[in-house]
Amino acid sequence: MANNIYGLLNEIETDFNEYEEIELSSKEKEKHKQRILMEVKRMNKRNENKKENRKTRVWKTAAGAAAACVITVGAFSIANPVQAQELFSSVFGKLIENSQGQKYEQEDTERYQTIGENAVAVQEEVDKRQGEEGYVLTAEQDGVTISVSDVYCDGYVLYYTTTLKTDREDLNSGDGIVLEKKDGQPYDITVNGTHLAEVIRPFEKSADGTFVAAQQIDLMNPYDSSANPVELGMEEDGTLVVDWTVRQLDSYLWDARDESGEYQATGTAAGEWSLRFPVTVDTSQNESFDINKEENGILVKCGTKTKAGLVLEVELPDFRQEPYNDKYNDPDMGIKDSEGNYLQWLNQKGDLREDGTCTSQIMVLYDGQKDLSFCVTTRDEDQIKIADIGFQVP
Repeated sequence: MANNIYGLLNEIETDFNEYEEIELSSKEKEKHKQRILMEVKRMNKRNENKKENRKTRVWKTAAGAAAACVITVGAFSIANPVQAQELFSSVFGKLIENSQGQKYEQEDTERYQTIGENAVAVQEEVDKRQGEEGYVLTAEQDGVTISVSDVYCDGYVLYYTTTLKTDREDLNSGDGIVLEKKDGQPYDITVNGTHLAEVIRPFEKSADGTFVAAQQIDLMNPYDSSANPVELGMEEDGTLVVDWTVRQLDSYLWDARDESGEYQATGTAAGEWSLRFPVTVDTSQNESFDINKEENGILVKCGTKTKAGLVLEVELPDFRQEPYNDKYNDPDMGIKDSEGNYLQWLNQKGDLREDGTCTSQIMVLYDGQKDLSFCVTTRDEDQIKIADIGFQVP
């Protein structure tokens, strides 16, 4: 395969006649491009070692002070006014504000609120490690300052928020700042000394003029930069140390094109912005439970609740065989609530065997729902049910 991600995209063969044609704005196209780049990189590193579920829910004005004890953003509410004020004055609040009116407003708001309520300030992580040196939470160069603010880790996934501030007019003129270009990969992510094949999402401009982003690191199935699975040496309630280096920043207008048809660049900064921060692997609220329910050859074995997620372990058959007859061995899967709504997909780990069967761990965003079901359907316009396995979360 080609060494760069654009080469990987060129090697993918797709029958576009199978898909509905939808007109997108230029901003939506750029966001989708970044999501596609992330998924292609993950597809490459997995190297056919897992079944990827395409039902992944993709990532993406904060309320004022509460008159009573409830603050609401869209359809979501926070019962603690102090907690709400902290959330909406944080980077998570800016991310929620940026999502308003966008295509994925509801999903993004739900994710940022749930993760934000359970995140901790990275400064607190440093303060409780007094005597340890070398942590860097802010980096400044060439008129650009980048900082890390909040972290969340439950042993399955790690989130952290970043902010970019600059007094440079050329960079400030853009709608977003991208950290990956066609001529290479201008950043590194290392966790506990291992360089990971992760993608840094672009910074989005917020109302106060800063650029913000929330980043995710896969801890269920981490791969190094050579696409090899790695162990990060995590211990229960231990520490992960993240080293994060950025070398190139490119600011773009989402609704403007240059003469070559590319998004209009407003400015570029080159240098080295390096952060180093500790993250506690907080499993204190993780609670496992048995399910052991089967339907049509599909077994839901058990689940684990975390601070903001639900991890389901399932045994999947070879869907290429009777009675499924799926030549791609890739049906549609998801976890639904009692009202038939899919819970937002966060992560997945799959161990695909030579006989086509698979043990899979599926992580979704979780906010206390009790009655859920694991749903498997054919991946076509008919969406024929293969299994609908109901279970309760204690």
